[in-house]
Amino acid sequence: MPPEWMTTANEFIDVHAELRDYSQVVELLRTIEEEDSLKKYFNGHNSGARWFFQVYSREFVEELANVINGILHSSGQVGPVVEVMSGDGRLRDFLVPIINRELIATDARTGRYNIAYPKEVVKIDALTAIDTYNPSVVFCSWEPFLSMTGIEIVNRGVPFIWIGDPETCGHPDILDLNPIRADNRFAIGKHDSLSQRDFRTEILVFNCSPS
Repeated sequence: MPPEWMTTANEFIDVHAELRDYSQVVELLRTIEEEDSLKKYFNGHNSGARWFFQVYSREFVEELANVINGILHSSGQVGPVVEVMSGDGRLRDFLVPIINRELIATDARTGRYNIAYPKEVVKIDALTAIDTYNPSVVFCSWEPFLSMTGIEIVNRGVPFIWIGDPETCGHPDILDLNPIRADNRFAIGKHDSLSQRDFRTEILVFNCSPS
């Protein structure tokens, strides 16, 4: 029987309804995994009917914000921070209070996944977003599998943070573009196993130094 805080109306809670500590996120996901329903949970079987590709905790968001703010400080660029391929834009929502710059979430909204897009997510494809907003930093979490867009963004020369499992999202050739690997100790992706301690998410930084 899961603890009372983990469920509502006989469903597991939406872990992104609010930003939770890493320890609490892990406790929830381990409980779900023990019931053999983690894949279903990530695919919308939760109280918020939300799809998850990367699970965000307070510590993960704070570490990512430190990387972004460090790039902003060292680069001297004045443009906004832009999230591309953002899905429901929840990562942007969590980052807004701790990023020292305007932060814009964008997505092409292709209909590939059953995602509820809030009005704050601008409907625009990733490369057009870069041309439109002239961002200081671009980031994305879980680029669609075999998409070449991430590689094209790297080739544009813009500071770029790529989050995901290179074996199951984006194109594996992105690893050939000399990324810097940022701290990923709080990263939990949809194909990870907590029980086996198999964590696959990479945080790759291109065209800049993360410090």
